[in-house]
Amino acid sequence: MAKRTKKAAVILMTIILISKITGFLRDIVLAQTFGAGDITDAYLTALNIPVVLFDGISAALGTTFIPMFFKVKDSDGEEGVNKFTSNVLNIVMILSVLFIIVGMIFAPYIVKLFAMGFSGDVLNLTVEYLKILLFSMIFIAANGLISSYLVASGDVYISGLISIPFNIFVIGAIILGSITNSYVMVFGTLIAYIAQLLFQLPFLFKKGYKHRLKINFKDENIKQVVYLVIPVFFGSYVGQINSIVNRTLASTLEKGSITALNYANKLSMFAVGVIVVALSTVIYPVLSKLASENNIKGFKANLSKSINIIVILMVPIMIMIMDFSTPIVRILFEEGSFDSHATYLTSTALSCYSVGIVAYGLREILAKGFYSLQDTKTPVKNATISVVINVVFSIVLVKYMGIGGLALASSISAILTTMLLFISLRKKIGKLGFKNIFITFIKVSIASVIMGIAMKFMYNDILGLGNGFTIENRKFIGVDTIISVSVGLIIYIVLILLFNIKEVKEISEIVVNRIKKYKKK
Repeated sequence: MAKRTKKAAVILMTIILISKITGFLRDIVLAQTFGAGDITDAYLTALNIPVVLFDGISAALGTTFIPMFFKVKDSDGEEGVNKFTSNVLNIVMILSVLFIIVGMIFAPYIVKLFAMGFSGDVLNLTVEYLKILLFSMIFIAANGLISSYLVASGDVYISGLISIPFNIFVIGAIILGSITNSYVMVFGTLIAYIAQLLFQLPFLFKKGYKHRLKINFKDENIKQVVYLVIPVFFGSYVGQINSIVNRTLASTLEKGSITALNYANKLSMFAVGVIVVALSTVIYPVLSKLASENNIKGFKANLSKSINIIVILMVPIMIMIMDFSTPIVRILFEEGSFDSHATYLTSTALSCYSVGIVAYGLREILAKGFYSLQDTKTPVKNATISVVINVVFSIVLVKYMGIGGLALASSISAILTTMLLFISLRKKIGKLGFKNIFITFIKVSIASVIMGIAMKFMYNDILGLGNGFTIENRKFIGVDTIISVSVGLIIYIVLILLFNIKEVKEISEIVVNRIKKYKKK
């Protein structure tokens, strides 16, 4: 990867980190204000439904719009791009309105589909929340398309920034809702989606965008978008089925299980969201360019390096989460209405989710590789297999492990389907340097296990807090966790340097050179 690409990835990673932190603050405020009960189960279910219903369209457009943007720009210039973007946006707005109308009519049935265990007051509350939040689909669609337009225009960082105003508005809405009425929180969430759109508009108009209200279904570019979108569209919806299955089965468990599963999933996906999304966002155009030039050697080299970076960063994070799932949940959430039992449920799910986070990261990068090669069918087939595996393991494991079984089923599904993607990619482009990837994985795993043992020894035996948690000693548990993790990270860094991993060596050389330049100044 070029230096410019690495710099863009680091900056975007930082932006996404800030975005994720504000997202966690939102979840912390929600947990400590409303706890894990009927209101949070209803709110989180209602909030998730519009995303699931319309996320397929947004994800598909995000994948296909950017290459079409450049195609139209080359042939028709800026004027053509404006007409094309306006046409796509207008069509998507019409679709979103149709989705809202259907959703309002069938709201109770949709809720039962997403949470079949809901009944009585919690069912009615979820239906009422959903009727409000369905209108967010308009803004989900608009935000996704505008973000893709800005990325294609050179504003790579806006896609990471837009979550920040959303999270800030939702935090305010939760606080107001706790003082007044929970419906204030729901309406405030809808306003937060509007805030995302308003945040992007100045950047959009600065690029010279002028919206037109015309719709042309016969436009050849629209036909091309539809052709490219369909496999990705269905693939995105197939992927959402995993979430639906987990939430549906969780609704049959004890009260608060959906909320606990939601928090655990967000915590486990934090690193994936920061590291993998930033890296895949930056590397995707690089891989696409190499594929279009038929530079398979360069394509393999960049993809292999990206995979190794994911392994180097994600394996130790997996071990950290496994070691400190309970302290993490306690420090972040356990206060007010979020009690020790809610911590138990959430930390149990978090431990099981963490088993699959390396696979989640690798699957994202591999999927981008297939999309770069204009193969949208293989990731869709893989996602379909993932759903089948997840459903089977979820139904079996939930009986024996409860909420942990649902999380573990997702992890097993991710691991198996990631292995299948590796096999499919090798068949498509030949040897990927799997031997080097495997050696890196072994070295990193050894270093991570040693790191994990050292962290647990430091936390339990030297610092000695263990499980003795009270609200009063929260700060001490936080400090001890930070100390233990810091010691573990130092050990890990030393070990991977000693193991002479190529990517680590390159990064260390860059850091040393930067330090030398700084000293000369």
